[in-house]
Parts: sequence; C-alpha cells; structure tokens
Amino acid sequence: QHYFIQSNLRSLLYTIKFESILMSERTDPSVVIVNPAKKPQKEYDAVDEAGDKPLQAEREEEKADDGREEWANQFEFILSTIGSVVGLGNLWRFPIKVKQYGGAQFLLNVFLIPYFTMLIIEGIPLFMVEMWIGQKFRAGCIAGFYKIHKALSGIGFATWMISFYTNLYYNAIIMYTIYYFFASFQKTLPWAQDCPVAESATDFPTACCTENNTASYYWYFEVLKISPNIETAGSFNWPLTLCLLAAWLTCFLCMVKGIKTSGKVVYVTAVFPFIALLGLFIMSLTLGDGAFAGLRYFFDPNYDFPNSTPNPDKVESWGHLKNPYCWLEAASQIFYSLSLGFGSCIAFASYNPPRTNFFKYTLGISVVNSATSIFAGMTIFAIVGSSAYKRGVGISDLSTGPGLAFIAVSEAISSVPASQLWSALFFVMLFMLGIDSQFAGMEGMMTALDDTTLIPKRLPRPVVIALFCAFSFLLGLPFSLQNGDYLVNLFDNYSANFPLMLVAFFEVIAVSWVYGLTRFCKDFEYMTGYYPNIVWRALWGVITPLTLAFVTIYSIVDQLIAPMNYSTVIGCENGDDWDVDAKYPGWGYFLAAFLTLSSFLFIPVMAALALIPD
Repeated sequence: QHYFIQSNLRSLLYTIKFESILMSERTDPSVVIVNPAKKPQKEYDAVDEAGDKPLQAEREEEKADDGREEWANQFEFILSTIGSVVGLGNLWRFPIKVKQYGGAQFLLNVFLIPYFTMLIIEGIPLFMVEMWIGQKFRAGCIAGFYKIHKALSGIGFATWMISFYTNLYYNAIIMYTIYYFFASFQKTLPWAQDCPVAESATDFPTACCTENNTASYYWYFEVLKISPNIETAGSFNWPLTLCLLAAWLTCFLCMVKGIKTSGKVVYVTAVFPFIALLGLFIMSLTLGDGAFAGLRYFFDPNYDFPNSTPNPDKVESWGHLKNPYCWLEAASQIFYSLSLGFGSCIAFASYNPPRTNFFKYTLGISVVNSATSIFAGMTIFAIVGSSAYKRGVGISDLSTGPGLAFIAVSEAISSVPASQLWSALFFVMLFMLGIDSQFAGMEGMMTALDDTTLIPKRLPRPVVIALFCAFSFLLGLPFSLQNGDYLVNLFDNYSANFPLMLVAFFEVIAVSWVYGLTRFCKDFEYMTGYYPNIVWRALWGVITPLTLAFVTIYSIVDQLIAPMNYSTVIGCENGDDWDVDAKYPGWGYFLAAFLTLSSFLFIPVMAALALIPD
C-alpha cells in the first residue's frame, strides 16, 4: 500500500510538471518541451560538433544578466549604425557609379536597377545575418563565429584584419578633410587664388597651374606635394602628419569608454551631416541653371551638358545592364555602403538586449542609407554643375574617390558667395561622415578583442584603445609621405574588395548551412516576433549564397586578368592628362598580395586547426 501511494504521487507530480511546461510553451516560444523520462532529442538539444549548449540553455543564458554593457537607449544604437553605414562612399563613390553606368529611362537612372536588386538579394539579408550574430551570441565577430562552430572562427579573424587595414587608410582620408577644413578659414580659399608665377613654360610643376585647374594644382602640389611615382617616398609632409595625429586622437576620445562615449558622440556626428547636406543642396539650387543641368546630368549621363562637347561614346541606357561590371560595381557599392563584412554591425548588435527587433531597424537603416546616397549624388552634381556652367566647361570627366571632393567640389564651392563658410561646412561634414565610420570599425575590432583572451583582462579599456591608436598612427605614417596618396589607393584597391566578398559568402553559409536555417529562423522569431517567410528563407538559403559566389568568382577572375597598374601624377607634362598608368614596383605587388591574402587565409587555416584532434 505504501509503494502504491508513492507511485501514484510520483505520477501526479510528473503530470503537474508536464502541464506547467505545456502552458509555458503556449505563452513563451522559447520554452522547449522535453520528456523527463527520456534523454533530450538532438533536434531540440541542438548540440553540434563544436559542443554548443542546448538551444533552451542558450536562451536561458540570454535571459540572464551576463554583465555585458548595453546601449543607454535604442536611439543610440540606431544613430551609431546609421553613422557606420553612411560614410564617405555615399558622397563620392555612389554618385560616380550612377554617372558611369547610368542613363535615364522613365526618369529612372538605369544603375539603380542593379543597385536595388543587389540591395534586396545581397545587402539586406547579409545585414540581418550580421545583426543576428551579434545579438544572438552577444559577442564580436571572432567569438560570434566561434560559437556557431569553432572551425568558423577564421571568418571572424578575417573580418578583423579587413577592418584593420581599412581603418589604417581611412584615417588618412580623414586627415585630408582636417587639412582642408582649416584651409577654409583663409581670406581667399587657397585653391581659388591666382596661380604662382612660373619662371618659364618648363617650370614644373608651377607652369601646370592655369585658371581652369587651380584646384587640381593645389591638391597635388600644395597639399600632397606628391612625388612622381610610388617608388619615390620623398619626405614627411608635416602638416598632413599633424592632421593624421589629430584624426587618431579624435578616434581615441570617441572610443575611450566604449559605447558610453561613442553612443553620445553620434548625436552630433550622425545627425549633423544630414543637416549640412540639406543646407548644401538648398544653397546649390540658388546658383541658377547650372545646378539644374547638373541634376539632370546625374540622372541621365547621356544628357549633353550645356557648353560641353557632345559625348560620341554614348551607350544606350539599357545596354549597361548587359555589362557585368555594372552589376559587380553595384554589388561592391552595397558592401561598402552597408559596412558589410567589417564587423561593426556585429559589434553594435551585441550590445542590444536579446529580444530587440533588429528586423525593422535593418530595413529602416537600409532605406535611410540608400536615400542618403541618392540625395548626396544630387547635391554633388548640383554644386559641380553650377560651377561648370559658369566656367563654360563640361562635367563628364569627374573622378571617383577623394579627387571628387578635394578637386571638383572644392573648386565649385570656391565660386559661390560666402565660399569660406560653405567650404568649412562641407569639409566638417566629410570629417564627421568619416569619423563615424572610423570609430564604428574600431568598435568592431575592440569588441572582438574584448571577447577573447588575446588582450590581458587586467589592462583597462582606455589603455588598450590608447595603445591601439598609437600603434595604428605609427603604421599609418607612410600615408603622410609624398608618395602617401599612391599608398592610400593601393590599400583601397587591394585590402578589402575581394576578401570582403569572400567573408560575406562564408558568413551566410555559416548561418544558413552550419548553424542551420531552421534554428536561425526560430531564433529570428524569438528575437523579433516575426517568423521569416519563404522569400527570406530562400534568400538566406540559396539566392544570397549563389549571388555572392558568382560575384566573388567574377572578382577573382577580374583581378587576375586586369593589369595591376596605378595612376602616377605627372602634372601638365603630358598635355591635358595629369596622370598616366604605371606598373607597380616589386614591393608594390608584394604589398598588394599581402593585403589580399593575409585576411581571408585565416578562414582555411583556422578551419584546419579546428579539425586537428586535441
């Protein structure tokens, strides 16, 4: 009788426990029903080869206070992410690609078709994957991929290296903006002053300065004091060196206490560029017909700009869609524009509460980023168009990169009323766009290091950041040499393009095929309250990986076929062309190969090390 009562009591307790679990499951999707009499099934236990904890245990950890720092509010997270993705590329890279591969059809620039296609099938899905990694594992890029599977930690190390190389030369560009900002306070803008008197027609480079290219002369020979080729290092340009030091000091001050300081800084650095851009656009519209002609030229590059020679090499608008380079450039623009593969988005999301709805934030930030790119292009072409119209020249020969801002736009601003004010506004806007992206990249690197044992925990974070900024400043000193601009271009061309796409490919493979698309979607629903539909699942599982594979392979073939040349500045010695193509020296080829291989080789190396038995 005693045994009978004890047996019934045990059954009653099991029944009550099962009913309570069942009720919890109905109200909380994170609860997993497990039969207490059986060992948990692998489907629910979700223990993989890396020794991960069961899904239920992971979610219990997420609910617990792990002591990780969090954003003071979601607005700081949104502004920080916007500051990270809206950068200098929106201002001087996107507009030129629109002009290069565009052509109007039904008031729509044709380049926007591959741009928005790549945004939907490549950009937004990857953006969500990176947000999920940071928020799910509450870790940076290195620890985040390790927690998916220890063989995938190489993706995190590759991401870290790409971000490190990019930050080195990105601060060199910020160095130029600081120089031009202080130069804007002179009584007459220095790039608008009369040319220096040349002793003879062969007085190089002084004889190169003419009325129509004072801005080019000032940029190359007064600011950069550029050497004739990359092999001639020349001496340190001390004004630029001091500006580089100021850029790294600014990064340190913004990062000294992590998101506690950077989260407050973005209230200014992320908001002010939009106000400044709007002011510059309104100013440009007051400059007359040239501004409207520039706007039309931005949306339709086949339009014959007033006073310019008709373009004999016009391409039918839809013909650009047959050009694979058009699609490759659109994909590349999406990577840079959304800061994919740099680790900053993963780091920022890691400071979110576990159940933050990153889905709506990702969509909203993507829209803001693309709208900013288009609006920035309109502003740039309106300003440059008004200046070109007044001088009776065309605008078809605009270059991409820093040359667009420091030559074309600065020259255009010099001809408007109160030019010093507008010049200072323009370059402080560039500075804030750059510094936002810069300390976002640094946050991605610092967060990744904090989550590992590579940095001793006894070292305070301010000390680590100070040492890192000092080390980066010393490594970046060659950018302030007379051949520094050639080095900036080399880093820009070879440090991130191909490795970035390869990292992104393995990111989506790691989440969809290693972690598992079903598990990912369940986590997605737990965090956002929305279970991804068949379209999103098809993108993450098949379409996005295949697109990235195609883009990556095409990028590799393109880099192997295309000659590794660079443009060396020769001034006016070759008539109207100020630069000619030249071959890199031996150490230039080595540096390019090192920048390309040293990052993504972490992926196979760390995978191989993980497979070695303990």
